[in-house]
Amino acid sequence: MNEEQVRMTKRIIKRNRALFLSILSLVVVALVAVVCLFNVLSEDRTFSDKENRSLAQRPQLSKSALADGSFPGDVTDWYQDQFFVRDGWMTLKFRAEYTMGQREFNGIYTGEEGYLLTIPAAPDEEALANTAEAVRSFAERNASVHMTVMVVPGAASILTDKLPAGAQVRDQAADIAGFYQKLPENIATVDAAETLRACGEEQIYYRTDHHWTSAGALAAFEAARPALGIDQGGISYKPHTVTGSFQGTLASRSGDYRQKDRIQVYEPEGTDVIYVVNYPDEQVRSRSLFRSEMLAQKDQYTVFFGGNHALVEIRTSAENDRSLLVFKDSYANSFIQFLTPYYRSIVMVDPRYYYGDISTVMNNYSVTDVLFLYSADTLFSDT
Repeated sequence: MNEEQVRMTKRIIKRNRALFLSILSLVVVALVAVVCLFNVLSEDRTFSDKENRSLAQRPQLSKSALADGSFPGDVTDWYQDQFFVRDGWMTLKFRAEYTMGQREFNGIYTGEEGYLLTIPAAPDEEALANTAEAVRSFAERNASVHMTVMVVPGAASILTDKLPAGAQVRDQAADIAGFYQKLPENIATVDAAETLRACGEEQIYYRTDHHWTSAGALAAFEAARPALGIDQGGISYKPHTVTGSFQGTLASRSGDYRQKDRIQVYEPEGTDVIYVVNYPDEQVRSRSLFRSEMLAQKDQYTVFFGGNHALVEIRTSAENDRSLLVFKDSYANSFIQFLTPYYRSIVMVDPRYYYGDISTVMNNYSVTDVLFLYSADTLFSDT
C-alpha cells in the first residue's frame, strides 16, 4: 500500500468515526428526548409497588413555590420518582455500582449472605424525650393497668457479623437502654436486643426487608413472658411457610433483587382458644390473623392483618378477664399471633393513623394490660 492509499484509508476511518459519533450522539439525544417527552406526557404513578411508597406528583407552579424556593426541588423529586422505567434503571444502577465495589445504597448496606441492612440513624432526642413523657403521663392516668415496653433494634445492630467489611453502625441497643431509663420504674421493659443476639444462626430478620421474621418475634415473645405476666400453659407454636418469594422494602429501596425470603406463620398447639378479628376501618371480620390474599401483592409482609390499620380488635374465647391494648408499629403485626391464647381481647392501635380518644378505648375494652411494641427506627423518629 503506497502513501496515498494509506492517507486515503486514514481519511475514510476518520470520516467513518466522525459519522459514527454523530449518529451515536443523535441516538442519545433522541433517546433522552423520548424519555423526557414520555415523562411529561404520561400520567403520574401515585404508588410504587416495588419501593412500597407514595411517589412525588407533578408540582404546580405558583408564586409561593417560586418565592420560597421549593419549586425546583419539587420538580427534581417529581422527575426522579416518575422517570421512565424507573424500577429497571434502579436495578441496573445497583448492579453497576455493586460490581465496582460499592456496598451502601440509599441508606442500606449490602451485607454477607445476601442480607440488606438499614443503617441506623441517630435518635431525635427531643422527640424521644416527648415520647417518654407521653408514656409516663399515660401510665400515671392509668395507674391500675399493667404496662410493658419493648423496643426492637434493627438488623444492623444485631447481625453485626453480616455487615460489609469496615462498616460501622450506631448501637441501637444502647439507645434503647437510654430510652428505658427515661421511663418510670413501674413500667416493665423487655431487652429484645439481648434475646435476639442469643439466637445464633436462626434467621430472625428478613434478608430483603426491614422487619423481623416470625421466628425473631417468637424469640422475643418467649423473653417477654415474665414482663407480660404470661405462663406458657403447655402451649407451643408450629411454623407454616406461606411464601418463599418475598422481596421486601430494602430490596426495593436498594435495587438489589438477588435474594428472596420466606414468610412463616405460627399455629398455636395445646390450646382450644378461638378468636375473631374485627377491622373497623374496613368493616370486615375474619376468623384469622392472616390475610392470604395479600401474598399476591408486592409487600407480602402484609399477610399479617393486611398491613397497618388505625385500630384492630381481636375477641377470643380465653377464659380470663385480661384485655390487652397494644400501641404499635408494623413490627407488632407478626408478634400478635403469639398472644391470642392469653387474653380475652386484644386491641391494636397504631398512633400514626389513629386520631380517636384513647380513654374511650381503655373504657370500652376494660383494658387491664398495655404493651408498647415498636421498632427502634420508628420510635426514634416518631413525633
